[in-house]
Amino acid sequence: MSTPTQLKALIFDVDGTMYRQGRVRRAMVWRLLRAHVTQPHRGLLTLRVLHAYRRAQEVMRALPKEDGDLAERQLLLASKWTGVSREVVRSCVGRWMEQEPLEIVARSRREGLLEFLSAAIERGLRLGVFSDYPPDAKLAAMGIAHLFDVTTSAQDPDVQQFKPSSRGLEVTIHRLGVGNHEALYVGDRPEIDALAASGAAVACAIMGRPGVVGRRGWFAVSDYRELKDAIFCQ
Repeated sequence: MSTPTQLKALIFDVDGTMYRQGRVRRAMVWRLLRAHVTQPHRGLLTLRVLHAYRRAQEVMRALPKEDGDLAERQLLLASKWTGVSREVVRSCVGRWMEQEPLEIVARSRREGLLEFLSAAIERGLRLGVFSDYPPDAKLAAMGIAHLFDVTTSAQDPDVQQFKPSSRGLEVTIHRLGVGNHEALYVGDRPEIDALAASGAAVACAIMGRPGVVGRRGWFAVSDYRELKDAIFCQ
């Protein structure tokens, strides 16, 4: 599967795709440790909770869809592994994964992203987001929230599945009003994003993987300038 010849919509992952996630995570570890310099045990507990929460997501990726709210099931699993209450996990996640990183996310936006989005809009393409976590606060922090027609997350009532399930992409495509063959998904993890795109029969570009040869229907690009050349200069 290659770039659609009748491209009508671009759909983006957020974390690692729109901003440099490694930079944000490193900065957040230092920020968290500094905040707990007088209470190191509490800081270490917070790190353990956040690690368990992320690990819960990776475990849940491989599970079939279950009844109940996806976000609550992830909190419950992290709570079980760490021995702290769901409310403590929720508080840690809310502060250290949802609120505190926003300032750093804004500074870590990938080079060329805004120019690429502007070029897509000039060409009449519809723009959507599908991310495993709610994307709106991060999009706002990066100053690009107003550019998107549709934003969807795995926690959406109509989705309730993490990637590599293709459900979220299918919902996003439906909301954009285009066909699967008319969309391109831009992600950063071939084992997650490209697999989800393949399941939805959608072409896929993987960001930030220079020199990697795409397989199973995806292609790799180093940055948004390269992606612009790949899909707008044909």
